[in-house]
Amino acid sequence: MADRAVDAEPDEAPPDEPAEPDRGDDAEGARLIALNMALNGSPREETDRYLAKHFNLDDREAMLDELYARVGG
Repeated sequence: MADRAVDAEPDEAPPDEPAEPDRGDDAEGARLIALNMALNGSPREETDRYLAKHFNLDDREAMLDELYARVGG
């Protein structure tokens, strides 16, 4: 069997730069969650805070405008 070289250091962010969680730009998932929250009566501000914390969206405000206009909230 041939010897394989093994990296001594794992592929991780340096300790002085904490790794950020992968928020991604999952607009469809965010839209579905926001619609569900709106239909369940969550205030727009609560939905906005949730989306800001969990998703990296280009235009969160426009999405919320559209959804809450359709739901009537």
